[in-house]
Amino acid sequence: MAAKGAHGSHLKMESELERCRAEGHWDRMPELVRQLQTLGVPGGGGHRRTGPSAAFTSLDADDFGKLLLAEALLEQCLKENHTKIKDSISLPEKNEPKMNEARNYLSSILNHGRLSPQYLCEAMLIQGKLHYVEGSYRDAISMYARAGIDDMVMENKPLYQMRLLAEAFVIKARLQLLGGTQSWWSEVLQGR
Repeated sequence: MAAKGAHGSHLKMESELERCRAEGHWDRMPELVRQLQTLGVPGGGGHRRTGPSAAFTSLDADDFGKLLLAEALLEQCLKENHTKIKDSISLPEKNEPKMNEARNYLSSILNHGRLSPQYLCEAMLIQGKLHYVEGSYRDAISMYARAGIDDMVMENKPLYQMRLLAEAFVIKARLQLLGGTQSWWSEVLQGR
């Protein structure tokens, strides 16, 4: 009976995380990550499904939490710097503590490699976006190539995954228009 309750809690948590990511409720993410980590390891089984409720080890749950926090920090930073983004001003991480923290989380995830391929790919897409925002365009293209965005299929995927991939394609297209140079975003928009 307790196992059913724990599984139900994980499914509920998974649904809430997916909803918050899709709707951009980034301020809720730290609390949801804390809740996820307090739920513990469901069932202790060895197989994996595609969702976070799929029998993570505690290290997997920690890395999944870092993924969620990195995405939330980056998105909050972008929201706080909306005017700079609109004016095509890059955001060097040294000036943005949230971006620096997001980079640290993503680096940890990518170095460990403990998450399922789906979540490692999400980490690469978020890292690519971070590179783009800070003006490291070659690193962004490299990260998208590493993630294999050209071969991804998004049928029947959650909204947040489709958003991540759509953003990656928009960024990649903009950078291809620039020829991969270290140019400002406004050059892309002026070329229209």
